[in-house]
Order: sequence, then structure tokens, then C-alpha cells
Amino acid sequence: MKRLTKMLATAVKTVTTIALTLFISIGSAHASLNTAVTANLVNSKTDDNLLICQYQTVSGSHFQVFDKVLDNEYACPTNMQVAHETMLTDAEKAQIKQMLSLQNY
Repeated sequence: MKRLTKMLATAVKTVTTIALTLFISIGSAHASLNTAVTANLVNSKTDDNLLICQYQTVSGSHFQVFDKVLDNEYACPTNMQVAHETMLTDAEKAQIKQMLSLQNY
């Protein structure tokens, strides 16, 4: 009887250890909201000294504006690391999208 109880206790410990290990490994597979994601360039425009770059991720559009002189940037990088969520207000997004749609003369 003592031997059966000892075997049962060992089995319970083993199952508990496996369950906790799986729980921890599955739980850590999800990225934090603070983790950056890669966004791909979808549109760009030059406006005087400004370089406006539009990037796309699954969560939405992200924009980066460079001052060509101060930032020493003359072309948009093909991709960049961005936050999961866009950080612009709807009004700012609309303004930048309008700037991107204007024709260069």
C-alpha cells in the first residue's frame, strides 16, 4: 500500500510539472504589446525638404516623416520597426494621407 501511494504521488508530480511547463511555454509565445513589428513601405512622397513615408502592418498604416536636410534621408527605407498600434490620431492620419495624395508639380 505504501508503495502504491508513493507511485501515485510521483505520477501526480510528473503530470503537474508537465502541465506547468506547457502552460508557461504557451503563455510566453505571445509577443508583448511593447514589441516592435516590421512594417513594409507602401507609399512615399517628397514635399520640399520633407520625405513622407507610409508603412503598412496588419494593424494599420504607420507614417514616418523625415526632414531631408536634418535627418540626411533622401529615400524611405523599404521597411522599418514600428509599434503594434499606430500612434497617430485620426486627424493626423487624414492630414498625412492627404499630403501623400497631392501631385508633385
